[in-house]
Amino acid sequence: MAGCRWAATALCLVALVASPTQWLAPPVPSPIGFQNIPDDRFLQLRRQAMQFVEARSRQGYQFVDQREGAALQIYCRDVPVLWLERHPNYLLLRVSLDARQRAPAVVQLRALLQWQMEPLGVLQQALAGVPEPVLMERALRVVAAEVPDGARCRPQ
Repeated sequence: MAGCRWAATALCLVALVASPTQWLAPPVPSPIGFQNIPDDRFLQLRRQAMQFVEARSRQGYQFVDQREGAALQIYCRDVPVLWLERHPNYLLLRVSLDARQRAPAVVQLRALLQWQMEPLGVLQQALAGVPEPVLMERALRVVAAEVPDGARCRPQ
């Protein structure tokens, strides 16, 4: 019984010491793999992302095109909140963990983009090499710190 108490106390201490370092770490995006699409479909998704940013540029959104049209990012006040990356065998759509607080409209854009793509199954993702979200990332989502008002993108 004393051994169990000692182990429980040690586990609590480790959790208390480790948790502040995890809370201070910047949010990590959560990847989601989708089947690859033709060039014209990818350009359509890119246009939708650009239109989303153009309509909300006064709210602090920015569009960044990367890797010669194979990847794009959407920023909220200089912080990336959405990534769409084209790989040879799959598409990767990621949204930062604090997107609901920092840039709630990006969550709606993610839903619109996801609706137009075919998700990869778990086995397909593993075979294609899609990075899998880790358990710690899911735990961080629960304890993510509050985003300051000045760092949010929202209607004014």
